[in-house]
Amino acid sequence: MASCSDLQALHEQRLDPRAMLDTYSGENSGFHEDSVKWIFTRLHKTFCSGDVKGETLCQLSIGPYFHYILPCCDYFTEIIIGGSTDKGIAEVEKWLKNAPGAIDCSHAAKLTCELQGNREVWPEKQNGLRCRIKRVLRYDVRKKNPFSPTVLPLVDCLFLKHCLECHVTNEEEFCSTLRNALLLLKKKGHLIIIACLQQTYFLVENFKFPNLSLEEAFVKKAVLDAGCVIQESEVLHRGVNRLHDVADYKGIIYVKAHKK
Repeated sequence: MASCSDLQALHEQRLDPRAMLDTYSGENSGFHEDSVKWIFTRLHKTFCSGDVKGETLCQLSIGPYFHYILPCCDYFTEIIIGGSTDKGIAEVEKWLKNAPGAIDCSHAAKLTCELQGNREVWPEKQNGLRCRIKRVLRYDVRKKNPFSPTVLPLVDCLFLKHCLECHVTNEEEFCSTLRNALLLLKKKGHLIIIACLQQTYFLVENFKFPNLSLEEAFVKKAVLDAGCVIQESEVLHRGVNRLHDVADYKGIIYVKAHKK
């Protein structure tokens, strides 16, 4: 059975971040009208309520999914992006510089602005996110400090987007890596988790990457056992069956919690 180290090496060697983004979150992705819009809508509802805000938000994700921060960015002064591979980090940095060939996130900015009531200001929304992203760092969830050797001040919001379940091989490792990640979060700070349920693999450029299959009850118990109080929890049951060969997830869970 693959270890966490094996998975990390596999991601570094075989995972193309641009292809992953295009497959699962791109404007022309088969998932755009289903899971992507649902996630943006959930994030909009959470953050427009006004109770999740502060100085710093930190996102950890397996791919360059920084555009999911667009509904959140107005509520924080500083944003830290954690990438799990050098290639993924390079894509984020290219976008930050607005370099030729950078990832196109305009569809996500337009969707965010539409939810907020004015689709036409999407260029300003993108520029606002660029201004707020202050650091892009490599993370390793196996470490007690995932950003080691860098030591950061504790953050006000930790956003885990398709993260831990991609890096671990069993439920015990999921729980331990969640506890490690939560060491980045202030007391009373907020945790946002978005994860696939009952997914054993995902494909990128026809290569099958293993994924820890999670159940809704397990995810919520792991969050509670790690010292958090769940404030919101919702599941989107899969509606895109024609793309089952790309990823075999059965649903997506969204959890908002705060650290005791």
